[in-house]
Amino acid sequence: MLSALKSQRDTETLRLERVRQLFVTHHPRQRTVNNVLRFFLWLRQNKPELLSHENHSASYQLLKVDLLGLYVS
Repeated sequence: MLSALKSQRDTETLRLERVRQLFVTHHPRQRTVNNVLRFFLWLRQNKPELLSHENHSASYQLLKVDLLGLYVS
């Protein structure tokens, strides 16, 4: 059971790293809340597996948390 929790954390860490990397790649210069929304829409269309599955209805808000520190509000 402990191994399953560790594996789940590792998977989440990899997902978070990939999401942050893609965001910076897609928006290398200016990163604002508007860019977060555009990125969310792109992810939903192209890489939905990278969106948090905790609460599907709040996936945009969770993405904003995933990207904290990478954009200006």
